[in-house]
Amino acid sequence: MKKYRIAILGAGNMATAMAYHLSKQKHEIILYCIEPEVEKQINSKHRNDKYLKGVTLPKTISATANLQTAVEDAQIMIVAIPSNAVLTVLRQAIPHMRSDLIIASLSKGFDVKTGQTIAMAEQAILPPSIGKRLCMLGGPAIATELVEGRPMAFVVASQDKKARQIMAHILTANQVKAAQSSDLPGVSLAAALKNAYAIALGFCDGLKYPTNTKAFVVTMAVSEMAGMMLKSGADPKSAPSLAGLGDLLVTGWSPHGRNRQYGEMLVKAKTNDPKSLGLTTVEGIAAARQGLKLSKKLGTRTPLLSAIHHGINARKDFHQPFVNYLKNIKLGDV
Repeated sequence: MKKYRIAILGAGNMATAMAYHLSKQKHEIILYCIEPEVEKQINSKHRNDKYLKGVTLPKTISATANLQTAVEDAQIMIVAIPSNAVLTVLRQAIPHMRSDLIIASLSKGFDVKTGQTIAMAEQAILPPSIGKRLCMLGGPAIATELVEGRPMAFVVASQDKKARQIMAHILTANQVKAAQSSDLPGVSLAAALKNAYAIALGFCDGLKYPTNTKAFVVTMAVSEMAGMMLKSGADPKSAPSLAGLGDLLVTGWSPHGRNRQYGEMLVKAKTNDPKSLGLTTVEGIAAARQGLKLSKKLGTRTPLLSAIHHGINARKDFHQPFVNYLKNIKLGDV
């Protein structure tokens, strides 16, 4: 296997896990990190206890707060920072990019200014020669399980066949697999929407609803995703794939998923503020709002997404719109 110099923008949970996985394949990894204490610990002790506690990192992983240093010699760059910061950092990185750079995005969500998914917004601001090779990494991926080498699979979506082949090749190792897709718009839409729908699965947990209910909700969520993909020109087959169904299942069942946790907490909460509930960023809040705007623009029916959005923005009884949705939904032929 060819060895690459890989820059990872971000040093959080998934960024560090990805660095660990790729370094095991003997690639040289440099993390762009804006937190001095995290940068220092990675470089001096080969650990990142703030985001990936208890894991010793290979010495081929380094960290820097200098964006130019991270990017300028990279052959591959992986974007793994919160969605609200992606475009700002990417614009700063563009002057330092090689012309043959391949970029893969792990960041999931919507750009609030344009309404585009983060991946499509990234592609729009990149130089065309680089943007055409942009890849989206989707699928069910829990950072700790990636580090443990558990069986799992990504999906690499790109409109450039060679770029997605290279990314799939370097991701595939041991029990980690990588499927390929040309449907960048669909995979990125699924990656954004699953965070919103995971909140509904959290409502199910908070309400003590059984597995039957969660399976029903997942089915309706995937159906709504597919409808939006069809109307937007993406491939609706991306909805019941690793990118849609697979990612939603892991997000909606994992005890560590913040979006699921948020929905569960809201059932008994007096506030809808994630920080007051002890949570960090809950991407599903913005995803529900932006996803609903998109569905209205496309003219698609998304009653479940609407119930989630109205519930998390209510003044009290945050779960009630979801309960009403389940009570009143009418199913046609299947």
